[in-house]
Amino acid sequence: MNFKYGIPTVSRRDFLKGGTLGLALAGAATLAGCDNGGEQASVTDDGKNVGIAVSTAPITLDPLAALDTVSMTFISQGLECLFEKDAEGEIKPAACETYEVSDDQLTWTFTLRDATWSNGEPVVADDFICSWQRNAQADSGVADFQYQIEMAAIKNYAAVLDGSADISELGISAPDEKTIVIELEHPVPFMLDLLSFTPWAPVNRAFREEKGDMFGITKDDQIYNGPFTVTQYDSAANTFVLTKNADYWDADSVTLDTVTFQVIPETQQAVMAYESGTVDYVELTGDLVSQYQDDEAFSTWDGQFNYYLMMNTTREGMNNENFRRAIACAINREDICDSILKDGSEPVQQMIMKGLFANEAGEDFAEASPQPNGYDLEQAQQYWEAAQAETDVREFTLLFDQDKDFIQDVCAYIQDTVQKALPGLTINLEATPKKSRTDRAQSGDFDVCLWGWGPDYADPTAILAMYESDHPSNYSRWVDEEFDALYETANSTDAGNADARWEELMRCNEICSTRAVSIPIFQTGLCTLTRPEVTGMGHHITGTMYFCKYMDKA
Repeated sequence: MNFKYGIPTVSRRDFLKGGTLGLALAGAATLAGCDNGGEQASVTDDGKNVGIAVSTAPITLDPLAALDTVSMTFISQGLECLFEKDAEGEIKPAACETYEVSDDQLTWTFTLRDATWSNGEPVVADDFICSWQRNAQADSGVADFQYQIEMAAIKNYAAVLDGSADISELGISAPDEKTIVIELEHPVPFMLDLLSFTPWAPVNRAFREEKGDMFGITKDDQIYNGPFTVTQYDSAANTFVLTKNADYWDADSVTLDTVTFQVIPETQQAVMAYESGTVDYVELTGDLVSQYQDDEAFSTWDGQFNYYLMMNTTREGMNNENFRRAIACAINREDICDSILKDGSEPVQQMIMKGLFANEAGEDFAEASPQPNGYDLEQAQQYWEAAQAETDVREFTLLFDQDKDFIQDVCAYIQDTVQKALPGLTINLEATPKKSRTDRAQSGDFDVCLWGWGPDYADPTAILAMYESDHPSNYSRWVDEEFDALYETANSTDAGNADARWEELMRCNEICSTRAVSIPIFQTGLCTLTRPEVTGMGHHITGTMYFCKYMDKA
């Protein structure tokens, strides 16, 4: 028999910034700003409005072209996936009304509820299949989320993605307009989490074909099936407006009339906008954290991104485990968090972020993981002495993004303290634009790089995948047979065995963390000001950061 679910909920802990895998250093969501004319937009217009300050503008309305947190969060308010997350982080049914899973966990059947697009057409199964096929085919050259098809283990994904099989052979089908069937190659325990993420949002096939290259470019080049429609949008503007969708299937549950995203890049200016009543929500950094930490509107959240030193293990010196572990043990992570970041970030010694994944007993994967290579100057010097006997390398260059002050400060701190802790070592710093850093990482043109990585779904594989030998995001170019074998077993043979999979992935995390393939430094923190009369502002560690559907304002 099948297991049938009417109102599915999966517990997830309430944390910060939804992000995107492969989007290292993706922008945080902070909203505030000015309109095109330079005048501040008000959050006291007619009706119930919440103003959110963001640091950057949403750059597209196409769910496959949205590669940053702000764009994905904005889009997710108007394009409803099969599932979504409420303010407490629990997965709720959205466009999906019911679903069934076969005994072997290889066939998922979803029944859609009655809903309409904003152009009056019904939402049908083909809208979702169109979107997923676009993803698999890298429609319009957008290939950044193809890995989602692989992580979902949809039948025949490998052949379809490499072009050796037709898109019709991908294991998705629509027996009728209200039913979607997904066939998998192996069980995927985080399937619902994937299906709540922006790249899985529906796309009306006829509308997409009509718009062609203009799809998602302006507010009139997109249609919406979610709780809001986009009524003010220009990627070059500073103010973006969502308006309640009166035709949404659950419109009675949506209390906000509008949501205004306002772009204010500078945190100090965003706080000024909050103080003046222009926005209701801002994120804090640096000294502003201590300034507002006693305010009733102040909150702290664990963050989505882990920042770490990514080591190019094909480079001489960086390929030496003692060399890498010497550096790892010479970094005072607690001092970085307390003295430099001052934003609630926490020191970390392994690659999985706290709050990402827990077992049925509620045990957090990151907290249960071994914590190797902590700050220990004596141990660092022992590793350094061993490394000096094994390699002649005494110098390396640390690459980092030039446009983020806190990254520059962290790198300068590492340069100063690690050089003092390891006599004879020279660390050069090189600042570069983000695109250049990404390009150089992909080509292997670096020694060490400060990198940030955030998960798209709530599972350790959202991070550990990049240490597979043949994974496209394995910029460290590290190869380890034990890791590969354990990872493969956890995601195939034992994919449906929660206990065995936990142990295998725990060991995978231990291997790459202990051997300092990457050197974890801190998990980002999020400190916010949210006007007390605003409720339901969830902060999710994966996928969309928050869903405005669940917000209210007294």
